[in-house]
Amino acid sequence: MNNPLPSSEELKELLDLAVDLSSQAGKVHFRRDTGHVDSKSTITDPVSQVDRDAEQIITGGIGRARPDDGILGEEGTDTQGNSGFRWVIDPLDGTVNYLYGFPSYSVSIAVELDGVPIIGVVYDTAHDEMYVAQIGGAATNNGGYIHVTSCRDLSTALLGTGFGYDPDVRKQQAVILAELLPQVRDIRRAGSCAIDLCSVASGRLDGFYETGVQWWDVAAGVAIVRSAGGIALYEPLHKRVIASGPLLWEQLCSTVKEAEMAAGSPTAPPSANI
Repeated sequence: MNNPLPSSEELKELLDLAVDLSSQAGKVHFRRDTGHVDSKSTITDPVSQVDRDAEQIITGGIGRARPDDGILGEEGTDTQGNSGFRWVIDPLDGTVNYLYGFPSYSVSIAVELDGVPIIGVVYDTAHDEMYVAQIGGAATNNGGYIHVTSCRDLSTALLGTGFGYDPDVRKQQAVILAELLPQVRDIRRAGSCAIDLCSVASGRLDGFYETGVQWWDVAAGVAIVRSAGGIALYEPLHKRVIASGPLLWEQLCSTVKEAEMAAGSPTAPPSANI
């Protein structure tokens, strides 16, 4: 990290703003005014008016409060700042779940400094749970402290994962999953990467991995897992995120890599700097 960490006062200001904007975006979720639903990367990858309206609320709030900061948003916002800070936002992580009424979707907001997420807020609007973390501090859910599990054996680990929207990618991911499934307690797939990472942070999952995710899907969750005592890394090359408690980390990483190699999937050791 080239720039020094902000003061505790500025960290609090950033965190308070992220929480406030998450709450405002959550109100858009609650309205359930989906409008016309379009497709993005594939016909199965939707974007709704809720996605767009929630992102506009977040970006507008950032622009008024911190006009010198950069912004990267899932729905097309890409503003270059000059302060060293960049906001990374997913206004509705889990759009398919939201459209179906399946209760796993969220607002995800991170603030990064020199590429490192120093603030993470994920608002699980289906369950009214606000996950919050800042670098050097504890992670909380609705004000209560959370922590990763002490699981150390993959055979007893409950893992989360996710799948991409491209049919060929999904087929390959299923082959990898078939390699992993006999080696773990069980697998869960809920459909919101941000919430899945918070589930690792809060001990509802022992670990999580997914390939094909974007930085805005995971930035806030990575910060929250780290503040909850876990390890979380994102590899931009393969768009892969892996997260777990420290006792499970090495075994999880090596097993995921072996499963990818057995499935003939391009792989690399988890070595991201983000």
